[in-house]
Amino acid sequence: MNNMHILVDSCCDLSAEVRKAMDASVAPLTITVDNVEYIDNGTVEIVPYLEAMKLSASPARSACPSPSLYMEEMLAAPGDCFVITLSSQLSGSYNAAMLGREMALEAAPEKRIHVFDSESACAGETLLAMDLNDAIQAGKPFDEIVRFINEKIANMRTLFVLDSIDNLAKNGRLNRAVAAIANVLSIRPVLSDDGKGGIKILSKARGTKKALAQLVEAIRKQTDHCAERSKRLTLSYCNCLARAKEVREQIFARCPAIREIIMTPTSALSSMYADDGGIVVAF
Repeated sequence: MNNMHILVDSCCDLSAEVRKAMDASVAPLTITVDNVEYIDNGTVEIVPYLEAMKLSASPARSACPSPSLYMEEMLAAPGDCFVITLSSQLSGSYNAAMLGREMALEAAPEKRIHVFDSESACAGETLLAMDLNDAIQAGKPFDEIVRFINEKIANMRTLFVLDSIDNLAKNGRLNRAVAAIANVLSIRPVLSDDGKGGIKILSKARGTKKALAQLVEAIRKQTDHCAERSKRLTLSYCNCLARAKEVREQIFARCPAIREIIMTPTSALSSMYADDGGIVVAF
């Protein structure tokens, strides 16, 4: 087996069990809500954390892992190291990891370290981490894995439906006026990556149920060209397991290209954007 290690930032929604099976390590981000700091290391209680954000008039702020922390994790990794970060359009995590890489290579020039900008977040990072682990377990060489994952990033799609877009608006990811009107009219946008790591509105619906139906239809259309049961899909959910299970069944029923669906609850950082009731998929 290749001596290669996976390091992700904490926006990657790998479950503790999957992370242990991969022997992957995590560089945690920090979220601040009204001067209270939450370290996204798996110990944050999501429900009271969501309530704190809801009650706050100020936006929650996130801080990426420091270059020094990344360096330490890279040097601690046995052998070579692959790093997956959330989109550089949404966070400084990628840039911090790249600086950490430079520092690590100065200390250990024999190491091979590659940092992937996922151009996504949440379920998108999870999907890439699982594909990366598959490639390592298959014994693919380092450079081939880099090419393989870069192709995955270029072709991956991330879609999401949020019960509330208040946090996205508070943090400047969507227009506040648009968010206010959407809340009044119960409009739920189906959001997507823009192909460059940013966010765009794919469609709009009146109510979450219709928006989720549009989400499933978008998955069907975007996978129509794929062979039957050929694709893995990851689904992150924020405090809404029952809803996530319903969406999973709808995807299996309507999207013949989907082979498996990996469901996982959102981390603290992912929950900051997904908010209560949010569903995020990547494929």
